[in-house]
Amino acid sequence: MAGISGRQVGGLITSLYYSATKIASKDEANTAAAAISANQVVDLADLGTLNKTRAVVDVPAYGEDFVSKLVGQASADDFSINVTYNNDNAVHTAIRDDDGKTEHSFIIKFENGSAVTYAVFDGYISAADVTAPLDDRIQMDITVARTGAATWIDIA
Repeated sequence: MAGISGRQVGGLITSLYYSATKIASKDEANTAAAAISANQVVDLADLGTLNKTRAVVDVPAYGEDFVSKLVGQASADDFSINVTYNNDNAVHTAIRDDDGKTEHSFIIKFENGSAVTYAVFDGYISAADVTAPLDDRIQMDITVARTGAATWIDIA
């Protein structure tokens, strides 16, 4: 059973790809080679936010008008994915059956005409919950515990 392969919002087509292993070198050639239809996560309903947070600590100094700041480490927040679950799709079942002990690479591909931008990030699948309500679609909520920042690749 074929699925919906991309989401379009305001002319921008967004697709998600899953790599069973971590992509070592996140350059244009390796990313494009992994972003193929066999690795595509079809039937996307929702994608989370690619963000990072950084701890910033106030450092008071006697006699100063303003508090100084000390910048700490950044933390890549979890990434959530929601799909209409398809038991016949190899990528859906691979994600569902993942043991959470293997680091994977995920690629978000943004297309606008001939311009393509990739956002590549690594992480562990920390949750893959399949729900089958009586009055709605069968869906899988996926949580990826990211292990670092996203690498952005722009192709004109």
